[in-house]
Amino acid sequence: MFFCLCLDFSKSWSWFLLTLTTWVFFLMLCSWKPSSLFMYNLLLTFLFILLIFTFTSSSLISFYIFFESSLIPTMLLIMGWGYQPERLPSSLYFLFYTLVASLPLLFVILGFNNEYQSSVLTFLHPTSDGILQLFLVLAFLVKLPIYFGHIWLPKAHVEAPVTGSMVLAAILLKLGGYGLYLVQSIIYESSSNFILIIALLGGIYSSLLSLRQTDVKALIAYSSVAHMSFVIVAMLLSNHFLNMSSIYMMIAHGVCSSGLFYMSYLIYTRLGSRSFLITRGVLVLLPYLTLWWFLLIVFNMGVPPSFNFFAELYAFMGISSINIFLMFFVGLVSFFSACYCLYLYSSSSHGSNLSFLSFSEGQVLELFICSLHFLPLLLLIML
Repeated sequence: MFFCLCLDFSKSWSWFLLTLTTWVFFLMLCSWKPSSLFMYNLLLTFLFILLIFTFTSSSLISFYIFFESSLIPTMLLIMGWGYQPERLPSSLYFLFYTLVASLPLLFVILGFNNEYQSSVLTFLHPTSDGILQLFLVLAFLVKLPIYFGHIWLPKAHVEAPVTGSMVLAAILLKLGGYGLYLVQSIIYESSSNFILIIALLGGIYSSLLSLRQTDVKALIAYSSVAHMSFVIVAMLLSNHFLNMSSIYMMIAHGVCSSGLFYMSYLIYTRLGSRSFLITRGVLVLLPYLTLWWFLLIVFNMGVPPSFNFFAELYAFMGISSINIFLMFFVGLVSFFSACYCLYLYSSSSHGSNLSFLSFSEGQVLELFICSLHFLPLLLLIML
């Protein structure tokens, strides 16, 4: 069984992310049917193939090509099927933030190829050049994203269709984590202290920003920045427990955030708004859908014995063995994560409801997709 930790860890990373990609794309195909179905399915198929090639690449140059190529179908999804006129500037934010940040990585890869006559990771040696290391990880940090390079994420999420939000949160953010894992062997931990501080303080600040959001999708988007700060810290410090924590966090966040974005879409289709002023009281209006909403939020919070809880537990174990001072900041990120999860559920589910509205409680397909988002999280507890 490929989830077993006794297997080669790099291969288990690829298998984890390939499984997540396949599962989420199956849910995406069931979630939404636009009017131009052929072009929509063509873009999703193209994106799926590019992601499969990305997670199975053995050299940095092939990884970079597929890594950047995945931007094109995602941008077209946002531009073509976004909800509001702001989808055009949002898609351009998404494209240029990630593209500009990845250009230094291309020069570094070409430099490695000239020096070693190869871009295969096993033939590359660690570098002590601080600027070179920053260029090596910058593209992945913006893709995750790290705070200060995160502006594209809430804009893209809010304007994207439901499938665009699902693939962004569940898979495309994980390309950054996978890239950091690939280059772990050629960067020195001592040169990453500045990035580590930005990631931790950015995780705390983005959690506080989540508590001030009035839009459901914007809150979930900012929460992704906070969750990915765990992954950045784990990948930069990199010991066995932290590597386990980062892959667990990416898988758990991928499934949870995809489900939360889908649930926010279901609420939006019934109420016509994502504002907490309108969505409050859905517990009375949509009790069956609110059950899945509650379960996904609880697991996203990291309540024992959820898979997210084990991801955070491994992070605490790994960080405490390296620097006990960092435990305070990581604990703050975890605490504020629980705060904005409670805020998300209480602000949307409780309060005075719009009882004069009348609409469908939930179709069988919708409840089935919600259950398929929660089922993997339940099964992963037993691994």
